[in-house]
Amino acid sequence: MKIFTKDKNYSLPEVIDICNQNGLITVDCLKDENMISIEKEGADCLFEFHKIGDDLFKLTWAYA
Repeated sequence: MKIFTKDKNYSLPEVIDICNQNGLITVDCLKDENMISIEKEGADCLFEFHKIGDDLFKLTWAYA
């Protein structure tokens, strides 16, 4: 599944919109781990985004 790219910085609304369009779930881990993860219902984590700025996220891990 290649819906995100590592070469782009994303805003939180962009990530949420892409997830909604593709039936994915965002998991907010910002307070504890300064990141958000993306999952598919009934599956493990597919993507991880780490916060790199004010409302700016970078893809740091993708399920191969």
